[in-house]
Amino acid sequence: MIDNQACLSRSQQNIIDLDKWQQTVDLIAELFDSACGTIVQLRQNEFNVVVASQNEDNFLSRDDSWPWDVNSFCRHIIETKQGVNIQDAELDSYWTSSPLVVEGKIRSYCGLPIFWPGGELFGTICIIDTKETKNSSALLKVLAQFCRLITADLQMLRDCQEIRELALTDELTGLHNRRGLSFLGDQRIKDARRARQTIGLVYLDIDNLKKINDKQGHQVGDQCIITLANVLNENGRESDIIARIGGDEFIIMTSFNDECIHDAQLNVLCSRILACYNFAASAFDVGGITSISYGYQTFNNERITVLEDMIEQADQLMYRNKRSKR
Repeated sequence: MIDNQACLSRSQQNIIDLDKWQQTVDLIAELFDSACGTIVQLRQNEFNVVVASQNEDNFLSRDDSWPWDVNSFCRHIIETKQGVNIQDAELDSYWTSSPLVVEGKIRSYCGLPIFWPGGELFGTICIIDTKETKNSSALLKVLAQFCRLITADLQMLRDCQEIRELALTDELTGLHNRRGLSFLGDQRIKDARRARQTIGLVYLDIDNLKKINDKQGHQVGDQCIITLANVLNENGRESDIIARIGGDEFIIMTSFNDECIHDAQLNVLCSRILACYNFAASAFDVGGITSISYGYQTFNNERITVLEDMIEQADQLMYRNKRSKR
């Protein structure tokens, strides 16, 4: 999902055209004959200017910020979830003593709240001026329309992210699927080569899953798959790439910066995963026939190849482990 607290003006997303937003606030400043047209994002208890009009008398710039503690007009919109239209702040009893008016010389403000598609507050779209204003009802309707267009862009951003996540995510477990592993794994390999890191791959397979499906049904088999996925999430690191790449086949892709004996670290990880899975699987009746087989391989900077070749090496070691049980 979209991280609502990520700074949109500095994010790497390429869905929303911020140049279009820039053109919007430039047009706002021109239409309203104002010192400043801007779109502001609320994130991490701070207001951040995503775009600001580029007219000469504007006093705000992209990435300007101020804390929530400042009793700003934008904060008032967020608190009330309603638009604000102050034609002359010096005549308004609530704002006349505000430092923004007394020291900042703001005389008028007109703004609307912007919401994420889920209803969470994104921030504001606003017009700020150093002179008294009397905006016509037609201009206020124009501002409301611009606000709807910005909201539509946020909806598009979230929709695209959800589609991307569906394409890269396994529906049953919520882990990455093979496509997700390929997409993220190729980038991890590039990063490891650049940083001269060691990559570790663990290949895991649930033993006797077909027998479980045949004897006890696919619902029990699915429970085995979900159980292993949960165990992998609980025991993997936050930075690990964890994927389900087949019916009962899973991959953990990790990286190391230190000079430790990485094979030993992966062996400890696999032993812990095996113990946790066997314990978790004992909670539901699978006839005592389920366990997991695993193989792991490390690749230092000189040994890193393409992802599929690395997976194949770990896969062969997993099958060696599985054959040893027969």
